[in-house]
Parts: sequence; structure tokens; C-alpha cells
Amino acid sequence: MARPKRTSASADEGATSKRQSILAAARQIFLENGYGKASMDAVAARAAVSKATIYAHFSSKRVLFEAIIGQRCEAIFAPIGLPENITDGRQALLHLATHFLTQILAPEAISIHRVVVGESPHLPEVGEAFYAAGPAVAHQRVARLFGELGRLGYLALPEAQIPVITDLFLAMLKGDIHTRALLNLPPGHRTVQTMAEAAVDLVLARYRAGNN
Repeated sequence: MARPKRTSASADEGATSKRQSILAAARQIFLENGYGKASMDAVAARAAVSKATIYAHFSSKRVLFEAIIGQRCEAIFAPIGLPENITDGRQALLHLATHFLTQILAPEAISIHRVVVGESPHLPEVGEAFYAAGPAVAHQRVARLFGELGRLGYLALPEAQIPVITDLFLAMLKGDIHTRALLNLPPGHRTVQTMAEAAVDLVLARYRAGNN
């Protein structure tokens, strides 16, 4: 009896599932061993696939690592946009700020950050890959939201200043709470909500439309 032919849809689903299995296995290997000591052989064994299958999806270890960072970044920013029926920019910015801070303080995000910091001095490509797929994307997404809020009339932001304002906003958000998490210290009296509200209100105190 002839086997039923696989449809293109089922083939795509299989490829997507295999890709996700590889990413999950690689994430574990990188966190357990660091980037430098992680091997494609170990990833293949953990994912129960061949090395050829891994290279069919990811051309190098760096590309695989970038995909993991990109996946984390997408988890942070995919749900973020302009909420419906907002009355001013504060609601949109608080939505972004609380979600962003919650995600970067997640245990896995902190573990990845530690791996990158530890590996970057002797493997600069690790830092480059992390920055390109993580912080650089974060900056672009937040700057885009600031621009949208400006065009909608909620913020009075000079276009040329948006990159610097974005830098300052993200730095204020992370503050001491992120540093303490990286060092495995308790957050103290700071919470995600208090940090988010403080950063948002400082931006609005200067750039809310009608303030000047």
C-alpha cells in the first residue's frame, strides 16, 4: 500500500517543529556550557537530530545563537503596540515599560545576559551577535513607538532627539533592579511597576504634548 504523500503544509509544520526543537536544545546547551564550549554535536544530540539538519536551518553557531537572542527579543516586543482607546501616551508607555522590564528580568534572560558578558572578552562575536539581535532591536522598537506617539500628538518629540531619548528611557527602566538581578541580589524596595512608572513619568514630564 502506497504511503500518503506529505503536503507542503505538513512539511512546513515539520520543519518549523524541528527548528523549534533545535532552538530549545541550543538554548539549554549555551546556558549550561557557555557559547565557547557549546558544540553543534551537543545541540544535535540534545535535539535528537543530525548535524546536517541543524546546518540546514542555521549556517553557523553564531547564526544559531543570534536566532535564540532574536526569539527572546520577539517575546519582549511582539505583544507591544499602541493599545486601543488610549487617552494619552502614558498608557502605551506603561504597557511597553512593564512588559519590557518583566521580560528582561526573567531568569532565562538574565542567564543569557551572564553568558554573553562572560564570553565577550575572548569571543567578541558573542557580544556582537547579542547586541545586534537584542539591544539594537529593542532600541529600534522603542524609538518607533516614541515616533508613533509623537505623530499621534501625545508626545512633543523632536525627531532628531528620539534616539537619545530612547537610550535614556531604556537605561532608566533597567536601572539598579537589572544590575541586582545579574548579580543574583534581591531587588530591594524597587519593583517592576515602580521603575516603569518612574521612567514613564520622567519622560512625560518633559515631552508630553502641551507641556511647553
